[in-house]
Amino acid sequence: MWAFLGVTLPVYLIIAVGFAAVKAGYVKTEDMRALGRVVLRLCIPATLFVAILKVPAGQAVRWDFLLAYALGSLSVFAAGIAFARLALGRTRQASVLSGLGSSSSNSGFMGFPIVALVLGDVALQAFSMALIVENILMIPLAMLLADGGRGGLWTGVLRPMLTNPLLIAVAAALALSLMSVPLPQPLFRALEMVAPVGPPVALMAVGGSIAALSFAPLRADVGAVVAGKLILHPLAVAAAFAVAGSLPADLALAGILFAAVPMMSIYALFGERWGAESMAASALLLATALSFFSVSALLWLHPT
Repeated sequence: MWAFLGVTLPVYLIIAVGFAAVKAGYVKTEDMRALGRVVLRLCIPATLFVAILKVPAGQAVRWDFLLAYALGSLSVFAAGIAFARLALGRTRQASVLSGLGSSSSNSGFMGFPIVALVLGDVALQAFSMALIVENILMIPLAMLLADGGRGGLWTGVLRPMLTNPLLIAVAAALALSLMSVPLPQPLFRALEMVAPVGPPVALMAVGGSIAALSFAPLRADVGAVVAGKLILHPLAVAAAFAVAGSLPADLALAGILFAAVPMMSIYALFGERWGAESMAASALLLATALSFFSVSALLWLHPT
């Protein structure tokens, strides 16, 4: 009955190690951020690249998953903006920040390690598609709405998206797969050796990054973002998958788990950019802590 704790406890213990190491001064915050950059720019792209090459080109991307995941995320994004703007009277930028926090997940650093432990290889297929929705749709849309064109479309939105190492890895692997171009075996083996390093180091980087944040008094907007992220987002994605009705059960569960993890680690940076750093930092801290219980409950309700 309690087998699900065998998945969630190791994940959150690794996060706690990173958190404690920074809080105790054993490892500097800058060191953890450097580790996070290595994982984001090298290890996880290698994982994605290798995994997509192993899947037949026609199966790597499923449009029913992409559309349903996007629909669920967009509905929560819109609800988060509307609640913050109309019910709480927040500014346009703070409202967009609330919507983004409720609807975009930390897929690379938390979602992938958890889903990989639960579901194995299907995690990589779901990860690549969740990544596409978050980085091509959700984040650019939030930036356009919040910044109102500040910095220009290319500088503010398109260039960061097109230089994202995760998206580059997905695009390169899909291109090679579609063209049936084999990767030299030594290079493929080298990438396979790098890939497993990512998940545990990513989790420690999450703990280290939140250790550097300060927790502000709990406010209505913080509670709304956390509830939106941990409850509404997975429910909306689950509902969209149910309407689609065509996804295998394990792939649907993978998508729901990706939606159930906290918001991205850079959420606090968006908060600083849009004048709501305290809210963003508090929501990120609280969502990360409470996600142990919400993700564990989800695994208990949907045993694999």
